[in-house]
Amino acid sequence: MLSTTTLSQPSLFRFQSRANDSDSTDEHDDRHGGMRRKQIAFRSSGACMHCKSLKVKCEFIPGESVCRRCHAGNYQCVPRSRKKRKPAPTHEDLQAKSHSQNLQIQALLLQFDKLKADNKIKQSMMRAQSTDVRPPDINRKSLMLQRWTSKARSPEESIRINFSPGYGLETPLSPPDIVQHGALYAEEIDYLFKIFFERVNPFFSILDPELHTAEKLIWTCPFLFTVICAVSSRYYEERPSLYLLAMEFARDAAGRALIDGSKSVDVCQAYLLMAVYPVPKKKWAEDRSWLLMGVAIRMAIELELNQPPPTTCSERERLNRTRTWLNCYCVDGSHAIQFGKMPMLRLDDYLARHSRQWYKSSSMNLPFDVHLCAYVHIIIIVAEWRSIMADEQKAADFDVVASVLETEAKLSHQMALWVELYAEEFSRLSLPICAYRGNTTQMITAYLRLVVLAVGFQHAAKLGFSRDSELVSKSVQAARAVIHIMAEQLYPTGNLRFAMEANFLYVSFAAAFLINLLRPKLLPLLDEESQEGIIQDVSGLIDILGSKAVALDGRHTPALYSRFLTSLLAKHNSKPPRATVQSSSSPNEPRFYAQYSDDRQPTPPHSYSWPDVMHAEDVSASGRHTEESAAEGGFYQYNDADMDLSLSHFVQTVTQGFPMCSHPAPEHVSIFTNGSNWDFPDTPATQSLQFGDLWRM
Repeated sequence: MLSTTTLSQPSLFRFQSRANDSDSTDEHDDRHGGMRRKQIAFRSSGACMHCKSLKVKCEFIPGESVCRRCHAGNYQCVPRSRKKRKPAPTHEDLQAKSHSQNLQIQALLLQFDKLKADNKIKQSMMRAQSTDVRPPDINRKSLMLQRWTSKARSPEESIRINFSPGYGLETPLSPPDIVQHGALYAEEIDYLFKIFFERVNPFFSILDPELHTAEKLIWTCPFLFTVICAVSSRYYEERPSLYLLAMEFARDAAGRALIDGSKSVDVCQAYLLMAVYPVPKKKWAEDRSWLLMGVAIRMAIELELNQPPPTTCSERERLNRTRTWLNCYCVDGSHAIQFGKMPMLRLDDYLARHSRQWYKSSSMNLPFDVHLCAYVHIIIIVAEWRSIMADEQKAADFDVVASVLETEAKLSHQMALWVELYAEEFSRLSLPICAYRGNTTQMITAYLRLVVLAVGFQHAAKLGFSRDSELVSKSVQAARAVIHIMAEQLYPTGNLRFAMEANFLYVSFAAAFLINLLRPKLLPLLDEESQEGIIQDVSGLIDILGSKAVALDGRHTPALYSRFLTSLLAKHNSKPPRATVQSSSSPNEPRFYAQYSDDRQPTPPHSYSWPDVMHAEDVSASGRHTEESAAEGGFYQYNDADMDLSLSHFVQTVTQGFPMCSHPAPEHVSIFTNGSNWDFPDTPATQSLQFGDLWRM
């Protein structure tokens, strides 16, 4: 053990000695290592230029700066230098390059969208031209072109000459698409605006002709400008193919406004006009009027149109804001009544409840503002009653009939007050169109009375009532009043073809209500004279709605309702009208309602019709009983089918009565096609109209 330890110690000291010796060795290695590193650095570049050209290995002579081959051949041995590396791009360089690529991609996408838009416009123009089946009148067309092209060579030049306040010919603004592709000259645009303010605005008085001029809107709000031209082109007889093309541009403008987030009073008014004057659709499920109306009301709330106008606005602009909001209130209330929903706007709306004297608040008020105020307060009465019905209908002690009669009396009293105010305003400004508007408001009030009375009528029918019931007499009187006002006061003026489509719904509901009183179950409620009067009134109304003086074509709403009422009257009228009955239109006058072809199909024959409610267990038996009833020559009433006399059920029945196609609807229906996909789920008509029907008994 000791010897081993003793022997191990010298080894430790020798290790230390070796370490000391290594210091001198390292210094020697450093000197020679530096030379080697220089030589390696010299040789690190690889072969020299001459050897590299020969693609051979370069061999250096020790201690020399030239290789063997260059020395032997007396060449200059030039070492091959390393290529200079490109510096890595900075973060800013990468951002700039990414931004440049994004701009290129956006430019390509814009070009692609433009190609798609141009292709769509070409297809729309081809469809519009194909729908123009009228023979061209060469003389009229040549005179029209000579009139529109008298001042400019192209529509764009005409627009810049006539509609460029303060811009001049070098203005960077471009006219709307409807001008460029619709070939609208300035004179023609003036004519379309004239049609609008003479034939459209009196029925839906939302625009002020002093504010909404073509010279202003074409640059400040192309969307509203396009909608005005599109709606008025429906009545532009010189160019019947313009309507469908113009409405395509209006729909695209609506989509762009929705995507761009454009928000102004003019845009709100444009959405309301498109909701009130929609394009006829082949399928009712494609109609998006309710969506446009919702966008307009939402925008109006964001613009605070429901508040008193700010003092910074001019007087005419303040009136314009209030007028737009009151129209929103009326459209919302009318839509809620029609579809059995509660309105979106509150009943305690300040401007609506304090609008009784608004029509004479300024010398700049329009002559139609008095009718707008009347309609607002009539809608308020019905909305209050519907709110009461929704809250207290389930109560055991709630008297539905009494509530109905009380509301009907309020509506009659309210309308009587406004009739006096109409006469007062008419004495100061005697415009025939004002008299027409006054009669229209009376027709709408009679229709709303019937809507209210129909609820009480259905409730009392379950308990039973006699012919002398006040509810029966008032219901018949209100329904016949709606028809008489349209047939005797509105139709002779020649303005009925320009009316809103809702007016034809009102009168059709009244006529359908009277027709259903001819059912065997309800016929004892009518005497012989009343039966003959109903048949005469409805037959005359069918002729009016189907006449050329009212229906623009086979797709126009009055033509559709004329066909529906014809089938309904044939179903429930067991005896034809007398030959002495004179209709309000000439028997030789052309009628449109039979011209449906592929656009709309007539009501299919079945045993159920409004106001019948088909139950699931009745579906299988309906076909068998229909054949039996047809064989017997009578009108089948299976098990006294339940009846729903509500307006919402009537709208649903009419919708189902015009099946637009035999194949199932597509999964999605596009409402705005402007380069972006704005697709909404396609809602079938039987589903879109069931919004919690408050009046279903």
